[in-house]
Amino acid sequence: MSSSTPEGGGSGTGTGRPRSPSPAAPDYAPRPAPGTFDEFIAQVDATADAGGSVIVDADLYEEIFARIPVGVGARDAFIASLKRPAAPPQADEACPVCLQSLVSIETEEEYALASEHYFGDTDALGLRALPCPAQHVVCARCAREWLTRNNSCPMCRAVVDPDAPAAPGGTATVIERQRHSEQMLALFQGLFGPRREPPAPRDDSGRESYAGMYS
Repeated sequence: MSSSTPEGGGSGTGTGRPRSPSPAAPDYAPRPAPGTFDEFIAQVDATADAGGSVIVDADLYEEIFARIPVGVGARDAFIASLKRPAAPPQADEACPVCLQSLVSIETEEEYALASEHYFGDTDALGLRALPCPAQHVVCARCAREWLTRNNSCPMCRAVVDPDAPAAPGGTATVIERQRHSEQMLALFQGLFGPRREPPAPRDDSGRESYAGMYS
């Protein structure tokens, strides 16, 4: 009498044949591309709430940004005329958009301008003071990226360019502008902000032997 090995390993009688192992599940589930900016933000929020991360193609970012109505930001001439802050930044201050240290941004500018091999855009270096009541400071790169899409301070939401043209298709309410700015700020911080690595798991197994080296 012949015997066969059933599924799951052990020996015994049976007529079933071992099945091929199922393919491994993908590390992430691809989602359809969002059709609007609001859909994109909703996907980002839902994934973040679930503790996951979002992988987005660079071309998709450009396509999404292209759907944002033209004219909601400040004028190019206004952005180019922004002045540097009069006072040096404090050690604990950060750009409200990219969350980078203002001191490190100034240091980066000093090194770039002192280097003979820097061929980048000097207008994207350093800090800029916004003409809001509190004179909030952002980095030059974020000033350009943010203000081309939002005519407001990312900190206090005050309008910064009163001569900017209104967005086509009617005027947005204050609540709509506030919601749009908050969505954009969250997106910019996710795109340009520093990566936060999760803390490494604590391992105390080797503490005794490590301490014994100095006893």
